[in-house]
Amino acid sequence: MRSFTLTTVLIGLALPAFAQEDGTFTLDAMTTPGRHFGFGYYITDKLSLRPSLGASFGGPYGTEFNFGTDLRYEFLQYSRVTPYAAASFNYMRSPGLVQVDASGMPLPGANSNVARYGAGLGVRARIKYGLSLIGEGRVMNSALEDYQGPGAYYGQQSLQSGAHFEAAVGVSYAFH
Repeated sequence: MRSFTLTTVLIGLALPAFAQEDGTFTLDAMTTPGRHFGFGYYITDKLSLRPSLGASFGGPYGTEFNFGTDLRYEFLQYSRVTPYAAASFNYMRSPGLVQVDASGMPLPGANSNVARYGAGLGVRARIKYGLSLIGEGRVMNSALEDYQGPGAYYGQQSLQSGAHFEAAVGVSYAFH
């Protein structure tokens, strides 16, 4: 019985050692504006490149597309809870997007497509096997909000330039 208990404790302590290594692929699902699925590829044990693609259907405006990439650097790759820094670039095609000026008025002739970029910090907590929960906060270069201005229709979003904070949660699965 003692050897079984000792073995169980040692296995439990060793589980965080099943961290990502260079060449590992992951599958991600995130809730950032422009919800998306993506995959990650670990270039080194700590550095990963994470391209993503998202689509949203329905509403009176048509289909919204979102694609981008994140570059993530994990500080404690062999720990169960891993803090990381991320830089991201994202391009959205959103027919329901209205670009507005500082006073909230629509910009005449503005495009409904937008490129966004930013950086932030996050934390990944391994749950079991390759499954992890992710929470992060980022400072992005433009804010997407529900449009409340003149002639607003249901589901429209406004785009305002300037830095702002965004929070996101997600799940990730690593294929070892």
